[in-house]
Amino acid sequence: LSNPIEAMFHVQPWMLLVIIPLACVREGPHLIYDIRLLTLHDFHHIGHYTIIVLSSALLAFALEFSEFLLVSNTSSLTLSISGIFKEVVMLYLAVEYNNNQLNRLNFIGLCICLSGIIVHCVSKIFSMENEKSPPSDHIASERLLRKSDSQHSDEWSAEHELQMPFIRRNSISD
Repeated sequence: LSNPIEAMFHVQPWMLLVIIPLACVREGPHLIYDIRLLTLHDFHHIGHYTIIVLSSALLAFALEFSEFLLVSNTSSLTLSISGIFKEVVMLYLAVEYNNNQLNRLNFIGLCICLSGIIVHCVSKIFSMENEKSPPSDHIASERLLRKSDSQHSDEWSAEHELQMPFIRRNSISD
């Protein structure tokens, strides 16, 4: 699958088959109660629930779209690392805004997660630099090129190319 929308088209029906039974078990009694409230002719909560469902659907779509792009452009390890980062942000928000307590064990786990993310990022940077670096022995490469030019005397050398560019271009186009 080459595009995230196509992937979602094929994956969403299978996800729906798993989620619908779980949602019925978990949300079923609450849903039945809310349907019973509809008979009371009080429809103000319908708009509220519609906004909640649509915003959740939009967030789920954006999450799956970004996960597909992340995995297709990087690796599944990067997806795992970004998931850990998301959990760290959620932990921070829970401590900051919900006044949850961060005990010693949670703090140690947080430090381990952050150090793992840092090690992964640093190793990824070093591996990318090693892949992009050109050969370090430029003199040896130049000698090999000159040797191959002298063996092929009937071909143009790089020096002739620089000295007579019009002759070379005109002879190719003829």
